[in-house]
Amino acid sequence: MSTTRPVIISNLVDTGTPPIPEARAWLAAYDGGHGPAINLSQAVPGSPPPAEMLARLGAAAGSAEAASYGPIYGDAALVDAYAAHASAIYGAPITPAEIAITSGCNEAFFVAVLAVAKAGEAIMLPAPWYFNHEMTLRMLGIKPLLLPAHAARGFVPNPLEAAEVLAHHRMHAPNVPVRAMLLVTPNNPTGAIYPPETIAAFATLAIETDCWLMLDETYRDFLPGGSRPHDVFNARDTRQR
Repeated sequence: MSTTRPVIISNLVDTGTPPIPEARAWLAAYDGGHGPAINLSQAVPGSPPPAEMLARLGAAAGSAEAASYGPIYGDAALVDAYAAHASAIYGAPITPAEIAITSGCNEAFFVAVLAVAKAGEAIMLPAPWYFNHEMTLRMLGIKPLLLPAHAARGFVPNPLEAAEVLAHHRMHAPNVPVRAMLLVTPNNPTGAIYPPETIAAFATLAIETDCWLMLDETYRDFLPGGSRPHDVFNARDTRQR
């Protein structure tokens, strides 16, 4: 019988600890001296879901369809509805074939990363970053190539600086290809909203540098009503990226 210990994957062990428990500790220690605390640290609401929503979820969970495997990319009715919804938001004809339903945005990011990069490669990540993004890349052995987003510019990343970071990396680390650039808008943790022209410039840069452009728009519904986040789905060349 072997006495050797099983190997623990170092990429998993070496990831940073999520900051949420620390933030909760700050909240617990707050004495209320400056008024009631307002928690802006998470998108998880503190109030329970509406009773009608829970009733409909319960009814759906009790159906025969819910007890079996469904389509890999999501239930057809949901995929069709979301394709129509996204088409209206972006003013572009987004088809159901371009939609995949995941269990939340963290799973979407994980799957997207697996699709475009592998261990030993790199993805550009704006700093400060959403901790789950950086954590996911490190767990997968993918290098986070940091792009500083400066407070003086409202934490909006600069595509010209991104091009410089890419060029510097490719000169000094040619064996670590950069497969994608990640943008998060409205941003977590800064709250910065990236202008459409900034996103368009990054889309152009992705074409010029042979990268994928990854857009995390988890908080898109917090944008002012009627505003289109960007137009990158309207041009064939950027849409393919």
